[in-house]
Formats: sequence, structure tokens, C-alpha cells
Amino acid sequence: MNVMSRTWHRFLPRQKHKPATETLDGRTLTALATVIFLVQFPHVFHLPIWVSLTGATLVALKLWRHNRPDDALLRRLTSPVAATFIAAATAVLIRMDYGYSLGRDPCVAFLFVLIAAKYAELKRANDATALLCLSAFLLLTQYFYAQSILAAVLTLPAVFAFGVALAVLRDADNPATNTDHIKLVGKLLLQGLPLAAILFLGFPRLPGPLWSLPDDAVARTGLSDSMAPGSIGSLSQSNEVAFRVEFDGVPPTPEQLYWRGPVLSQFDGREWTEHDTRVEAHPQAPSDNTRVHDYTVMLQPHRQRWLFALDTAASLPYPDNPDTTAGITPRVLGQLMSDGQMIAERPVTQVLRYRQSSVLSDTLATNVPPAPHTLYLPGKNPRTIAFARSLREKTTGPWDYAQRVLNIFSENEFHYTLQPQLLGDAPVDEFLFQSQAGFCEHYSAAFVVLMRAAGIPARVVTGYLGGEMNGDYMIVRQSHAHAWAEAHIDGAWRRFDPTAHVSPLRVEQGLSAALPDEVTATGLTGTLDANWLREAQLRWDAMNHRWQTLVVNFNDASQEKLWEKLGVGTPSLMQIVVGFIALSAVWCALIIGLPSWQHKHLPPTERHWLQLCRVLARRGITRNTNESMSEFLNRAALAWPNQQARLTQLNTDFSALRFQRQYSAESDERLTRVRRELLQLAARAWPIGRRGPHSTQGLNKAQTAR
Repeated sequence: MNVMSRTWHRFLPRQKHKPATETLDGRTLTALATVIFLVQFPHVFHLPIWVSLTGATLVALKLWRHNRPDDALLRRLTSPVAATFIAAATAVLIRMDYGYSLGRDPCVAFLFVLIAAKYAELKRANDATALLCLSAFLLLTQYFYAQSILAAVLTLPAVFAFGVALAVLRDADNPATNTDHIKLVGKLLLQGLPLAAILFLGFPRLPGPLWSLPDDAVARTGLSDSMAPGSIGSLSQSNEVAFRVEFDGVPPTPEQLYWRGPVLSQFDGREWTEHDTRVEAHPQAPSDNTRVHDYTVMLQPHRQRWLFALDTAASLPYPDNPDTTAGITPRVLGQLMSDGQMIAERPVTQVLRYRQSSVLSDTLATNVPPAPHTLYLPGKNPRTIAFARSLREKTTGPWDYAQRVLNIFSENEFHYTLQPQLLGDAPVDEFLFQSQAGFCEHYSAAFVVLMRAAGIPARVVTGYLGGEMNGDYMIVRQSHAHAWAEAHIDGAWRRFDPTAHVSPLRVEQGLSAALPDEVTATGLTGTLDANWLREAQLRWDAMNHRWQTLVVNFNDASQEKLWEKLGVGTPSLMQIVVGFIALSAVWCALIIGLPSWQHKHLPPTERHWLQLCRVLARRGITRNTNESMSEFLNRAALAWPNQQARLTQLNTDFSALRFQRQYSAESDERLTRVRRELLQLAARAWPIGRRGPHSTQGLNKAQTAR
């Protein structure tokens, strides 16, 4: 019976007993924690603080448990059950915090905590490999938020830490130092840079982004599709960049830079909103004596559909560096509506670079008659309506009436301010006859109400006014946000800017010149006079602009220009693949062959000695700097018992070759024996087993086999 039982058990699978303690040592855990910190750090600035604290706490608990392995509480907190519970609870809390689950921000937040939870319950090398894969994906997600040069700089140390962690995992049983790992990873990254450059310059560009996520229900930056008293003023206190502009020629003067945005024509007595009655229109054709300004706009993501162009647009927006092949019409990125507003195909969620042409004009000609809602007034500002009707009776026509209204702002004690008082249910009445202090939205809204009350169609236009030159391009910030008015007179929409009559400096020199004290108090460093901090900000912005232009926006058209500069035609996909394989092969041959080429001039004894050192290094036996040749080989013979006789013989041969006369019969015989022994030794130095050449299990199997 016992014989049958023993025979039967031979066919049963052997059960693997889990170790009582974790198998990952402190060096491996530290390397993995470094990776996690570097991939999580870029997300700390846009995730809820509790998410960041949860991730940091889980990592700290794991490191603490390694230092205190007998602590029962720490063992429970970092167990797989606890990690699973924390991940599930985090998913629920993220859903409650954001209000939705599918989107960029909640998904990144959950992955942020999931990686920390996975680290907390690490036990085996396979778990560490899965953790590194998740961390690599989290590192890429920072480009969902920004593709600036800062994002690239933050990626470099994380990539370096990835390489070090992989080297530590590979050499878990090898006494190699962290310095050796750092040197190895640095060498590999430097060797891979030429191949990465070739791939970047020659690989065919994709027409769209590599990822697509549901739109996040987050606050949209920049101008809104509505305007109420104080909305533009609060936006003007932001120093964020709205877009950058590169002019083909000399830029226009500041008072000509009216960047047209949302047109608001519907009014409920307090708030101005867009109306959906507009239709598609064609760009205004310039006359023979009109100068057309051509420029490139690099629009920052604002999650709305509108684009910006100088009044008035003379073309539709099309991509920068379009396909210039004969017979191919450039793809249009947006439509021009009858109210002069430019609408994109979809919301702008990434940096959008487009070409645009405009004619600087304060008149927008249109064949579409004014809609009835451009005359509508809800009756919440009766005093303003009564005043406008009495003033209209004293004028000779619409032009005379509009000039009389503008004179009211310039001849009375109206003040331009970022901090107006709060207005009640009749905001226009209170502004015109009581406070007489406000920002651009107060003046434009009051002007439109006065025009409508006189029977003249009018509307509010929002956008940006001015810009700031930084070298060869212009920066338009949120602090340049502005609102003006348009009235339909003599068959066309005419621009009127009542702010220019109250504060001419706002139009001519910008917000900082018009309100120096208030701008300083609000901390708008982007609009202050030049100083060392100001210069540093502009230089940093210039670097980001060049990065965006030369790297992020490098597309197929840029590749075609590169091929033209090199004097070759656009290669086909097969030519690119073959060329890349050939260049890669040459580069790899140089990297692999250079060490051997450098050693070819060495004597045979020195070449064989270097080869022996490399063979022993594969077994984890490296020579100390203060160790002689004989001491090193004696130690190697003790560390590799199965090859002790061969190593002892090699020690004798090398000692004799170093002090014997070269090119003798005895030296030739010894060299032949050294080469033969080295081949035998190298064949037995390759890794055996799953965990690599330095695994104890693999070494035991190798010793048993030999």
C-alpha cells in the first residue's frame, strides 16, 4: 500500500508552499517606491488632496512594515484584503467627489490610488512587474493634462527610476550596488537616444491623438457663453495664457487687436447669453486697398467650440503646415457664423494650432438682417429705457445717437474699476444712475441696452483686447479678456467700445496702465512692468512655445519640410521601415562592436583576461578595485565550486603568461588552453532558471545538472 501511495504521489502536482515572509528585500521596495513617487508627483497638483494623501500613506505603510515585520497591525493594513477594500472604497469616494465615473480625472485618480494599494500588498517579483506596468501607464496620463516642456522634464527621472527598478529586480540576489545600476541604466538610455530621435523624425504621424476619453464635467477655462456683471472682471484677474499668435509680418497696434469670441445677443435683464439663430456665413472678401494680416494661432484648450480671430475674418481657419500637394484643398477646422464668430468642429480639448487671415475693420458686413431678439428688452431697467427714448428724440439719426451715448460715458464721472459694487435686479439702472463704476462688461451692456431702447439692433461681443509681445510671437492672456458692443447701422454691424471713452489707456496700453493699483493688488504678475521675475516668466514661456512648435506640433507636414531640406522626396512607408531597420542595425553593431574593436589592439593575454572578467560578472562575481588577479580568481573558485579546478588552472596560466616571454612554444600552448577553458566556462555561465543567472534556485539546478 505504501509503495502504491508513493507511486501515485509522483503523478500529483507538487504544491508550492508560500513563504512566511515577503520575498522582496528592502532595496527592491525602495526602488519601487521611488518609481511610484516620481510617477505620482505630476498628478498631485490637479487631484484632490485626499487622493494624494491616501496614495502616500499606503506607500509609507509598506515601507514601515518592512522595517517592522512582526507588527500585526501593519501586516493587516497591507494585506491583499485590506488593499482590495481600500481600492473599492476609493472608487466610491471618487465617484462622490467628482460626481461621475467615466472621465479623465476620476480614472486617473483611481489609478493613482490603485498603484499605491498594489504596492502595499507586494510579495513576489511577479507583483512588482505588474506594478511597474501600471506605473508606466500612470506616467503617460500626465500628458492628458499638459504636453509642456515641464511635463517632459518630469518624465525623465521617472524613466530613469524605471530602469533602475528593473535592474534591481533582475539582480535581486546579486550584490551589485545602486551605483552600478545607475551607470547601466544611464548607458542604456544614452545608447537609445539616437534610435528615439530617428523614430520621432521619421515615423509616420497619426492624424489624431493616441487616446480618447469622455469629456470631463469640470469647470471650463476662459470666456463663457454668458456674461453677467463681474464675469469679465473676475476673468481678467487670471494670468493664464489664452492663446499665442505668430504674425507673418509686423503685428498690428494694441488698439487694433480685437480678438473676436462669443457673441451674446440674448438678454434677460441681467445676464447676456448666445442665441441659436445664427447661420453659416462666408469670410469677408478684402478690398484692393485693404491690408490682410496673416498669422498663426496656438489656442490653449478651453473645452469650448469657439476659435479666436482678429476682426474681421478674411478666411476660414485651417491647420498650420497644411498639405501643399497640388489639387488638395486644406482641411477647414471651423466655420464662420453670420455674427462673425468662429466655431470649431468640436470642443478644443488640446492645444490647437491653426492659420488665419483677417482684415482690421470695425465693420462687419452681412446679408442676414438683424434678428428680432437684437431689439428685445425685458423691461427690468425702466429708468434706462425712458432715458434712452428721451435722448433719441433729440438726435438726428443712429450715428448721432450712438455718439451722444458715448459722450455720456466720457463727460460724466464714470470710473473704470476691477472692483465694482454689487448690482441688484436692475443692474443697468443702478450702474448708469448710481454707482457709475464698473468694468468693460458694465459699459458694453449699458451701451447695448441704450441702443435697443432707441430702436437700434445691438449686441455684446466678448473676446480679448491687445496682447503682449515676447520675442517673435504674442501672448494673449485671460487678463486681456474684454467686452465691447456692436450696433446695426446703415446695413452693417458697427463696433463701439464705450470702455475706450471711459479709460483710453485700457485700449491703448492694456489693463496694467489703466488700473495700475488694482492690478498690483490682485497679484497679476503677468501684467506688471518688466523685472527679473517678469523676464524669467517670459523666457520660460518662450521655451514652452518653441517646445510646442517644434516637438508637440511636429506633424506629417513638418516631416515633408524636413525631407525637402534634406534634398530627398517623401519616402514611402516601406522605405521608412527598411531605412529604420538598417540604421538601427548599424547603430547596434557600433554599440556592440566598439568594445571589442577597442580591445583588438591589446595583447592576447589582456583580451582573454577581460573576457574572463565578463564571464565571471555574469555569475555575480566582480573584481574589487584593491584585489590582485590571483586573489580574485581564488575567491571566484570558492564562489563557483563546480568550476574550481578550471579557475585554478586559469589562475596558473594567467600568472605564467604575464611573466613568460611572449611568442614562445610554451606561451602558445598556454594561450590555446586558456581559450579552450574560457569557452567551456562561458557556456556554463549563462543564466538558468526563471529568476535569472543569480537565482539561488537556478544555481542549485545548474550545479545538480553539472
